[in-house]
Amino acid sequence: MSQAEEASSFLNDLKAARDERHSKNHPYIDKWAKGELTKRQTAAYVVQHYHFVTDYLNWLAFIWANCSEKEVKDSILENLKEEEDPEDRHLEMLVDYAQACGLTRDEVVNAQVLPWTQALKDWGWRFVYQNPWEVSCAALMIGLESQPPHIYPRIIPALHTHYGWKPDDHEIRFFRGHVAADEIHSARGFKMTERFCNTTELRARAIEGVRIAAQKRWNHMNGIYSYAVLGKTDDTPET
Repeated sequence: MSQAEEASSFLNDLKAARDERHSKNHPYIDKWAKGELTKRQTAAYVVQHYHFVTDYLNWLAFIWANCSEKEVKDSILENLKEEEDPEDRHLEMLVDYAQACGLTRDEVVNAQVLPWTQALKDWGWRFVYQNPWEVSCAALMIGLESQPPHIYPRIIPALHTHYGWKPDDHEIRFFRGHVAADEIHSARGFKMTERFCNTTELRARAIEGVRIAAQKRWNHMNGIYSYAVLGKTDDTPET
């Protein structure tokens, strides 16, 4: 196998690992795309996403602090600058959508973190602590951040058709903006993973990291579905 063929095979393996449990296919997203959720039920997503992303940005900062490659550090720093833009912080975009759906700011910022969201947050910290930065980049940027450009195009048409938002409404800018932005970030993630996961061991660990990250995000979506649709905060079986 040539070097180009090997690289292509590696990238395909990364995508396949992510797609085993891609959240674009989750039943919660199916219901949202069909207009089968209330606005308040859709807000459950942005509330839990707010608390997941709060830690995600810190995971990136941890990788930045422990990576010696300028190209990677610059890419992560640019990502963080976009997310923390004082003119329009991305976390504030989530708050704005939730408020437009009838929640208060306090209900977002001080919301109960659902068990599967907490599990995702805890996993992320353990992962970046316990793995080389190259593997952590793959898990975060491919396993997690490369998903929204495939998820939100399913949601955006529904926001107009079923929920009455206009294409340029300020309240839904989070979804519009994160299709293009996360495409750029995930493309960088694939590029950096291909370049720096340059041993058999690192590549195997990167693929497995992506697979686990996608599963953790899927479980996080399970928790949102259970809470928003079924009114349950955990998945304890009923007797």
